[in-house]
Amino acid sequence: MPLMKIDMIKGRNQEEITKILDISYQVMLEAFGAPEGDRYQIVSQHEEYEMQILDTGLGIKRTNQVLVFSLITRFRTVDQKQTLYRNLISPMH
Repeated sequence: MPLMKIDMIKGRNQEEITKILDISYQVMLEAFGAPEGDRYQIVSQHEEYEMQILDTGLGIKRTNQVLVFSLITRFRTVDQKQTLYRNLISPMH
């Protein structure tokens, strides 16, 4: 029963948020082998000034479309976590 919290800057419409939730749910199912229907997701929207997501020298340009995923789950292997993060990024681009 992973709990997925997604923080984002305000401004996305319902369709965009639903797509983000659906994609992240499918990625979580595949990466963690969770059973279908095991879906616990919470979206929190913030003013732009409430989220300070800065570059830490990696050369990644941040935009107001940034998403921050927080997962509360049982122990997962490094491979499972890497699969989750890799696959979260791929379909969103």
